[in-house]
Amino acid sequence: MQNKTMLVRAVTATLVAALVFVAAACGGGGGGGSEGGSSDGPSITVSSKKFTEQILLGEMYAQAFEDEGYNVERKLNLGSEQVMDKALQDGTIDVYPEYTGTAYVAILKKPPESYPKTADETYKQVAEFYKNRKDTPMQMLTPAPFENNYGIVMLSKEAEDMGIETLDDLAAESDQLIFSSYSEFQNRSDGYDNMKQNYPQLDFEEIKIVNDLGIRYKALAEGEADVGIGFTTDGQLASPELKVIEDTKDIWPKYYPAPVITQEFLDNNPDAKKILNEVSASLNADKMRQLNGAVDLEQEDYEDVAKQYLEDEGIIN
Repeated sequence: MQNKTMLVRAVTATLVAALVFVAAACGGGGGGGSEGGSSDGPSITVSSKKFTEQILLGEMYAQAFEDEGYNVERKLNLGSEQVMDKALQDGTIDVYPEYTGTAYVAILKKPPESYPKTADETYKQVAEFYKNRKDTPMQMLTPAPFENNYGIVMLSKEAEDMGIETLDDLAAESDQLIFSSYSEFQNRSDGYDNMKQNYPQLDFEEIKIVNDLGIRYKALAEGEADVGIGFTTDGQLASPELKVIEDTKDIWPKYYPAPVITQEFLDNNPDAKKILNEVSASLNADKMRQLNGAVDLEQEDYEDVAKQYLEDEGIIN
């Protein structure tokens, strides 16, 4: 009971952090559009999608560019990968972080049966697509050396009591379990339908659509759901009270984060590749989980977390 109370407190803190973030974004704070101090250097517009890890990566890109004398406009927390891709094509932004698997599914629109089995092959196909686009040639730069994949999550104690280690185990018990999901996972080709095709016994007693990640973790902690979906670099997953159920069939693409930047910007500013690749190369899954946790659980500001990390890594002064 004490452990469950601690988890409730942790995920409740996540919910509070999410609400604080919404207020900040609406007020033009860390998640909104902002412009760095002016200099004689080139200008760049850095963007991101609408969740913690994306905003942190975008903020790290922005601060690394500022340290090199760039004038940076931030359009963080902008939208989905489709919104981001259109913004790159029409010149609204110059760079944003994307995941190799997400690009494969949502930008290249490849079906589940075609998913590459290695991270290298996923990246190779996506990078070739961006490079050869006729509308707006782009580059996906070197991915960071970690994956942020879907994580099907249960309370560790409940999973142990039910003997659930793998998604096959989960599927066999699913008719007595409540699943806390979110709209995009239910609708994307790599999401719930993909799970059903690969684990055909899967048939949850109820599926609750909860689009706020913090509330999904809170639902697990408070017994309102038995199974939830998160991401493998979520700060919450540092807790031993939560267990990621093993996908033994390797049903998802490989989701490694990498900067996507227009070729025009790189042609005009060739040093941008080195700046972005240095940020990516410094990261790993444990570091990213800690950074996400600092925002989601400890309620620290995106800018402060990114700045401290980049200073500690010697990327900025």
